Amino acid sequence: GGRGRRLQTAVQRQDPRGAAMKLPLGHGALAMLHVVCCATCASVEIARAIRVGMPDPMYIRLLRWGTASAAVSLLVQLVLSFLGLEENEDKELTWREDEGKTKLVPLLPQSKGNKKDGPTKKFTMEEVAKHNKKDDLWMIVDGMAYDVTRYVDKHPGGALPMENMAGKDCTDVFANYHAAKVYKNMLPGYYVGEVSDYKVYPHVADFRRVRQELLRRGLFETDMRFYWKMASWHALLFFGALYMSLGGASTAARMGGAAVMGIFWQQLAGIGHDLGHSAVTHVFWLDHLIASALASLMGLSTCWWKRNHNTH
Repeated sequence: GGRGRRLQTAVQRQDPRGAAMKLPLGHGALAMLHVVCCATCASVEIARAIRVGMPDPMYIRLLRWGTASAAVSLLVQLVLSFLGLEENEDKELTWREDEGKTKLVPLLPQSKGNKKDGPTKKFTMEEVAKHNKKDDLWMIVDGMAYDVTRYVDKHPGGALPMENMAGKDCTDVFANYHAAKVYKNMLPGYYVGEVSDYKVYPHVADFRRVRQELLRRGLFETDMRFYWKMASWHALLFFGALYMSLGGASTAARMGGAAVMGIFWQQLAGIGHDLGHSAVTHVFWLDHLIASALASLMGLSTCWWKRNHNTH
């Protein structure tokens, strides 16, 4: 109908190669940090190249090559421009994420309830709040009540986040963690009725408007160039730390290598955080696999992290 045509028109107007976006101050500071590190590594390489002495062992030369290659890769990617998305206005539809892309979709999913149940059932907030246990768990999303009791133990994010939101309005929490396809394909199967006294308080409405604006601008969409830069940045830290620790001729160089390795672990934790939220490839199993592999370098459990971190 008309809504479908508006959605199609809106999607057609969306252009991922839109006007250039200014680099935020925080990103600029990080870029400067990258440049300083690259310049430092380049200075070290020049000093090593002109040093008079016996040839270095093969593993030292390999580490030097890895450090220099990561620095060059990072510098090349830092010159790439940051592109934004063209604006797209349609007040009758809502923005949601789906596999890492922003889409305009209907606010309320189509119900798959049993027609023999008769008219739509209505519940009050107080009635929904009584279903607040793991073996009797309801939740509210966009003013609709859902009985998700049978899904608790199957939830990829663990049971704790669901128990934490049992009997409550989890509209915003749900939006933050679930793709549009979950609204369309999964939620309707758990629908039990409408919440008759559902209210959206002014501060909540303000928050949702901000989130809709961020989605409209495509600011939640993953630009894989960022993670390629991060891969180069982490490789620079990792190889640089090993090079300074194993190839350093002084105690200061080796201590510096240990400090750089600590920075590498700290920076790697940030990538692990994004992967734990399925926010890199937006493919659950792939992000989980990559996160588990990286977590082995830090002594962490991805499953434990998801079960506990997602709760807060």
